[in-house]
Formats: sequence, structure tokens, C-alpha cells
Amino acid sequence: MSSSQDPHSDRRNELLNLLDLAEEKILYLRKKKIIEANPLVIFQLDKEIEQAEAERDKITRLIAELDKNLTQGHQSQAVENTFSTLAQPSISFSLTNILHLSDLHFGSTDDAYNWYDTLAEDLHWELKCETLDALILSGDIAKKSNLEEYCGAKQFLNDLCQEFQLQPQQIVIVPGNHDLNWRLAEQAYTLQRRKEYTGPLDENHIIDKGEYIEVLDLEKYKQRFANFSQFYQDIKGEPYPLAYEEQAILHHFPEQNLLIVGLNSAWQLDHHYRNRASIHPRAISNALKQIRQNPAYRNLLKIGVWHHPVNSPFEDRIKDAGFMERLAQSGFRFALHGHIHKAENSFYRYDVSTSGRKLDIVCAGTFGAPIGEWVPGYPLQYNLLKLEGNKLTVQTRRREEPNGTWKPDARWLMGAGQNPLPYYEIEL
Repeated sequence: MSSSQDPHSDRRNELLNLLDLAEEKILYLRKKKIIEANPLVIFQLDKEIEQAEAERDKITRLIAELDKNLTQGHQSQAVENTFSTLAQPSISFSLTNILHLSDLHFGSTDDAYNWYDTLAEDLHWELKCETLDALILSGDIAKKSNLEEYCGAKQFLNDLCQEFQLQPQQIVIVPGNHDLNWRLAEQAYTLQRRKEYTGPLDENHIIDKGEYIEVLDLEKYKQRFANFSQFYQDIKGEPYPLAYEEQAILHHFPEQNLLIVGLNSAWQLDHHYRNRASIHPRAISNALKQIRQNPAYRNLLKIGVWHHPVNSPFEDRIKDAGFMERLAQSGFRFALHGHIHKAENSFYRYDVSTSGRKLDIVCAGTFGAPIGEWVPGYPLQYNLLKLEGNKLTVQTRRREEPNGTWKPDARWLMGAGQNPLPYYEIEL
């Protein structure tokens, strides 16, 4: 009997994967304790280490029990008994800091120096955040997707990584509509007479101009993301895939119990079709297949990241929200996006029951758009997400002057007669 047909072998392998994850978490927490100076944080880390060690010991006992029952000829019952006692452990976090920036709209390296310094000051002095566990950029890194703009973005990220101890694998980047190059998109079309053209006449292949049509070269068309792909490689060490079905990238944070998928909601956009925001169905299928087949991805907090909103009064939103159903079904808990240039919080419910599957949607404002593109009442903004225990706290920050400081953005209403707060909390 092959291992795929042997329930004992399958269950034992799953337990071994869980054991490896528990050991990784213990090692991470111990390293963090060594470099930590704050006694209160050290106390919290000791509690986290104790819980992780208890979980590791529980899994070790279950493996031994499974093997013992098997040798006594109770294989099927052993499998059932073992997994009935191995309840899914609740996800609990030691303090995890995730910086969420969106709509940066870099124009030059001057932006990099100015924007970095004000951000670093705010994180360090006001938010008491000296290290980051993850950085999420939810699109529109550049303004026109040219190399000079990405040079400024690289300088900004290099400074951020150096001061806040970020590694390339801790950075999640997805493209927005400003991260595809209009000039390269235009070059992918060739003008032809309609009567001489024998190919498909749908909007995925032509731009209809009556007697003449512009015919799309599908391979050249993908190159409109080439500059973004090069920027992605400079930051992450590997190019961003130009094949649309590969544009759902998984980022595993084992020490933080996190799994983040980055999606491209701009894959159908160009200079002519500016409102075709969507998620490629094969891309989402490929990502979910990887999650199903990897036991290490179970019992993690799952977050989806893309650029465009699902809920918006404007046409440049994702109109086919079927992918949200698939994310909810697969256990995703949060979704992060940008594009609308204002911080918002919304909710997607898959099940009707109170405790059913759901996604809280966290939208970041614009970090660097020029004043003319600010939404009235919403200046420059960014989010700092703090995971601790079984709670996510979203702290929102605002900057009202182009060369000013960041401040608390107290816009979240707490009830009649109560002051609004610069943060909101979500139970996991």
C-alpha cells in the first residue's frame, strides 16, 4: 500500500509537519527573547514559549500513541482516536507588527528620502515600533511605471529594511493600475483594417475603432508589467511572473503563523481598458491548490492582498467577487487592498451564522499621492497592523502637510457620545 493510501502514514506525516512548525516557533521565540530589552515583552515571550512547548509535547505524545496502537493491530481506530484528540489549536500570536502601505505613487528618489524619514520617525517615536515582522505594499508603487520611479521606491525600501530588520522574504508586493506601463501597453497593439482581420473580435484581442481596429499581441501585452517585474526582482530576488496564471504568490511566515497570498487585480488593465479590474481565475486556483496540498499551511492566519476594491461606487472595482467566496471557503480571514485613497474597513460574510466564515477587509489610504489626488477629508495615510493574542489592531495614521509629520487618524466611531479612536480592533 502506498503512503497516499495508508491512513496511518498520512496522519503521522501531518503530525510530523505540525511538530516541525512547533519547533520552528519555539526557536524563533527564543531568539526574539535574547535580543529583547523590554521586561514586559520578555514576560510575554516566556508565556508564548511555554504554550508552544506544551503544544510540541502534545504532538509528540500523539505520535507515540499512534505508533503504539498501530503495533497492536488497531490501525484505523488509532487514526480516528488520535485525530479526535488533536483539536485544531487556536491561533494565538505574540506581538506581530505588519506595516501596510498602498498607493505610494513614487516619482523620484527625493520622495524616497523625505517619505522614509517621516515614516521612520513616526514608527519609532510615536508607535514604539522598532522592528517589523512583515511589510505589505498593496499596489501603485510607481506613478507611471518607469524605471526612475522604481529607483526611488527601491531606495525607500532599502532604508526601511535596514532600520526595521526586514528581510526580502518578509515583503509582500502586488501591482496596481499605476504599475503597468501605458507606453508598453500601446506598443502591444497594431492598427489593421477590420475587413482584413480574421481573428477574434472580443475586447480581449482588439480595440474597436470602426473601420480600423487595434489588434493585440498577447505576448507583447504582458511586457507592460516588465518594469514592475524588474523592481520586484530587485527587492525580492526573483522576477514577478508575467504569466497571469502565476500571479498569485504565497508568502509563508512560519514564525508568525501567517500565510499571505498576493494577487494581481490589474492583469486585464491597459491605457484603453482602465476599469477591467479582476482576479485571474487560474491564478487563484493554483494558489488554493498549493494550500490544500501543503500540511504546513493548515491552522495559519490567512490574508489575501490585492489592489482594487470589491465594494466601491465607481467602475474601477472588482465586479466579479466570486474569488472572495473561494478565499472564505479556504479559510482566509482578512483581505488588504488600496486604490481608493482612503482608509476603510468593510466586511464580507460567506456563512450566515455568527461564527461562520468571513473576511474583514482592511483598506489603506494613499501613502504618497499628490495633493490633487487626495479624497476630500482623507489626507495621506498608512496602516500599522498589530497581531497579539487573538486580536488584530489596525492603527491608522495621517499626514496632512506634504512635509509634515504623521499623526493619529482618529476617524473610527465608537458609539454615540464617545470620541472616535485612531485604531479599531478585530477578534480573530
